[in-house]
Amino acid sequence: MSPSKITLRGGAFLVAAAALLMIGAGPASAEMATGQTSPPPIDLTSQQEASIRAELQRFGVDADGQTALIDKLKAGDEWDSTTDAAPTSVTKEVIDGVDYTISWYEDGSFLAGGLEVPTTQSSLARGIQGCSSSGTSAGVAYRTNCLIIVTNGETSGQFRASFSWWSTGTTIYDVKSGWVNTDIGVAGATSFSSSTAPGTTKWTQLNWTTTVDGWLNLNRYVRLTVTTGGPSASANY
Repeated sequence: MSPSKITLRGGAFLVAAAALLMIGAGPASAEMATGQTSPPPIDLTSQQEASIRAELQRFGVDADGQTALIDKLKAGDEWDSTTDAAPTSVTKEVIDGVDYTISWYEDGSFLAGGLEVPTTQSSLARGIQGCSSSGTSAGVAYRTNCLIIVTNGETSGQFRASFSWWSTGTTIYDVKSGWVNTDIGVAGATSFSSSTAPGTTKWTQLNWTTTVDGWLNLNRYVRLTVTTGGPSASANY
């Protein structure tokens, strides 16, 4: 994808399915700060259109499907994946080293929530830069420096985090390297938030506002949720 890239360091983030859009379910529509109910027609540049096509193709959308979805954006029509519509199918696929759960919709749009596939490392290993797992020790599963990402073809948000889970608790730490990309507007007004309530479920998310057509503000986030059953990725776009 292209334009509107924002790099963030430090802070907190997260991702999942169902009421929010947990991996494998439909997302809640992005909250529109202006109170609008739908986006305006979007005048895509050739670079933005090429970027959207490349991302759609990466997930297997054919040329005709790409054109149909881009025409909807240009007309100001929302993709089904950005509404409350239920997905018609859910698939799982590893793409570029990320394990995605992909919700597919009637108009050919999708929402893909992904967690980087970890490399198993010895607890004595040094200099590990990518996502790694030291396996399970004393009933605790560990993931270190793993990518969390959610994309729908025109918007993508991601970050890295370390986390662990066990039968009675969870933790998220070392959140970093946030990155937002949108081809339908300008991303800005970033912030971070995380769960503070007691309990075994923890979450952290990257928040930002996408401004479309210079005036329509869409409040968006990407979230990592960790339960005693493991991690998941979600977003509200």
